[in-house]
Amino acid sequence: MVLTAVGGMLPPLGPHGYQPGGPAYHLVGFSVLTVLLARFLRPVRAAAGAWLYGLALEGLQSLVPYRSAEVTDLAVNLVAVVLGLLLVELRRTWRGG
Repeated sequence: MVLTAVGGMLPPLGPHGYQPGGPAYHLVGFSVLTVLLARFLRPVRAAAGAWLYGLALEGLQSLVPYRSAEVTDLAVNLVAVVLGLLLVELRRTWRGG
């Protein structure tokens, strides 16, 4: 969670606010976050927590002058959370219960 927060608050690396690999970072970060949270919480609660965490980070980004909140980031986060849930279910099924 700390890595996601730090990465989300750093200034953009590229010119004109371009962030190379932006959607890929969201997909990997939030799917992994969902999987890790599911080790301690029920999968649906882990997914809700991960997505709400992303919502909070987008809110914080709107307060920083060199960042902005993006609806597309929230959508990619949601896709990543669903992917994380699928990975949790796949792991559960593969382990036999």
